Amino acid sequence: MAGSANIFLDQGATGNNVEAQDGVPGHETAVLTFSPDRGTVVRLLNAVAAGSSSGLPLYLKPRDSNGDPLPIGTTTVYLAVKRAGQRSFHRISEEITNIGHYVRNDVTTQQDADNIDQSKVELEYPEASDKGGTPSSVTIRHIDEFAIMVESTAAWSAADSVAQLDTDAIEGPFSN
Repeated sequence: MAGSANIFLDQGATGNNVEAQDGVPGHETAVLTFSPDRGTVVRLLNAVAAGSSSGLPLYLKPRDSNGDPLPIGTTTVYLAVKRAGQRSFHRISEEITNIGHYVRNDVTTQQDADNIDQSKVELEYPEASDKGGTPSSVTIRHIDEFAIMVESTAAWSAADSVAQLDTDAIEGPFSN
């Protein structure tokens, strides 16, 4: 359990316990999934020191199999979790309905001090929860599955795309 969780996809390469798959046009698809090691949990934070606004920095290079950007007007991205015993993912963030920031800027630009606030996605309580508002963090247990969900008119290509959560917004893994 040495080190910290690193949840990323970089043109086919992934972090530990991360799986990537291609998107299906016109359908919500878990293009990146992550589950912590057995007996551990990780915490996704809704704030980092960089920038001035709250939210978890998400860096994307959304591409199809030709290496072309996914369409700005018809692509939606959000973070989700599937808790133990559930059959489907539940949204845990706002929906990003305009991916223009991610299409126009490379990942390095998305990460810099002038742009990081535009890269942040606000965490929310899961759809299935009776709580409203904004949590300070979301816990992902080893029996849960975290996902980056994409719905687009074009197919997300795992071999051509980049998706990464800022490591400063991830705590753990911790023993469960």
